[in-house]
Amino acid sequence: MGQIYLIRHAQAWFGTDDYDRLSELGFRQARLLGRWFGSCDASMDRVVAGAMRRHLESASSCLDAVSATSAPYACDVQVDELLNEFDHDGVLDAFRESDHEAARHLDSHIGDDPVTSSAMLQRYFALAMERWMSGQHDGDYGESWHQFRERSIEGFERIATGASPAKRIAVFTSGGVIAAICQHLLDLSNKATRDLNWSLANTGVTRVLSTKGRRGLDYLNSTAHFEWACSPQMLTYR
Repeated sequence: MGQIYLIRHAQAWFGTDDYDRLSELGFRQARLLGRWFGSCDASMDRVVAGAMRRHLESASSCLDAVSATSAPYACDVQVDELLNEFDHDGVLDAFRESDHEAARHLDSHIGDDPVTSSAMLQRYFALAMERWMSGQHDGDYGESWHQFRERSIEGFERIATGASPAKRIAVFTSGGVIAAICQHLLDLSNKATRDLNWSLANTGVTRVLSTKGRRGLDYLNSTAHFEWACSPQMLTYR
């Protein structure tokens, strides 16, 4: 039975002009995940990552830590652009253009207070996601929700096809991709998928079992590595 580990990237610079890079905490999270994999002797037959910088930095840091903990990894990271995240900025910008009053309200509450800013951004991003996922305004986006979902599933199925028998594959990607795959596996509604996306932790691990063309979710968004290290303060979602 093949095992596919879907890993959300470590913490990136959320809310900055250059989000697509890991923060210092993010590098620590990825290394901790690698130490945990090493302690579990969870060797991987393949490692795949999206083409975004935060995916590749997460994979590299994690695998370096695995090698330092146990036997060095013999496999290279394979890059697949199908595992790239959707355009968050584009989704939010399209919502801003559709509702100027909401955009002004959002801008007026984004400031120096990180708690207020995060809560306000979450509220409006949920509305932006709802609009994008509705399929009623596809012309406003470079990639529609349906296109993104199908791309994510295609990338997953391409990996899962080679996951049997008894293969372990680590996949470093983003929350949106993992949520779309879970929707595919569990027949979730768009709302449940949107909520799931927001709840996925940095370096959270979701394991899918694959055999004879069948796919099944084994566990979702595990953060056991933080518990193992007695480091709950390292747990982040943005």
